[in-house]
Amino acid sequence: MLAVLFPLVCALIPLRGELYILGKLVLLIMLPAVVLLLVRRGVQIDFRKSAARWWAPAIVIVIWTVLSQVAPWNPNFTIEGLDPVFVVTAAVATALTAGVGEELFYRRWLQTRLEAGLGAWSGIVIASLAFALMHLGSHGTGDFLIDVARVIVIQGSFGLFLGIMWWRYRNLTANVIVHVFANGWAVGAALLAG
Repeated sequence: MLAVLFPLVCALIPLRGELYILGKLVLLIMLPAVVLLLVRRGVQIDFRKSAARWWAPAIVIVIWTVLSQVAPWNPNFTIEGLDPVFVVTAAVATALTAGVGEELFYRRWLQTRLEAGLGAWSGIVIASLAFALMHLGSHGTGDFLIDVARVIVIQGSFGLFLGIMWWRYRNLTANVIVHVFANGWAVGAALLAG
């Protein structure tokens, strides 16, 4: 329900900038965490626990990071004219709400439950679609159909990648690392370049 509610709230209020981050913090992290603590009914999916759970995602992370950053459609990020303290603060807030929070919500909590109820591929696809539509609040331009198509293609494909990683390895740390890299790579490179 919260996966559907968040994009609707973004569209109706609309949540932009700091309100968007606050909305994610409340609706996608704090509220689900409280509900899960109160209900105390976890969903368990059996998987093999082995060393490959760590080294295999590491290989995937390195390959994905390199390939995603050399793509010609990646925009260049510049910190010219921006306060570096603001950039670092925004990057940390994004790492926490997107890298950690979205992976907790969309992969650990939502996808795991969808997989248990509907099967692995249905769970991955539905969670990835919900993940994509959540980005309408931060990646929208005002042209609804174009915005929906854009987030489904870009964020939805990234969500599929993260969903498959979660399904295959059940390693939340690996998912968080990929997500933080994806969101922070350009910012980190711009800060290091000065």
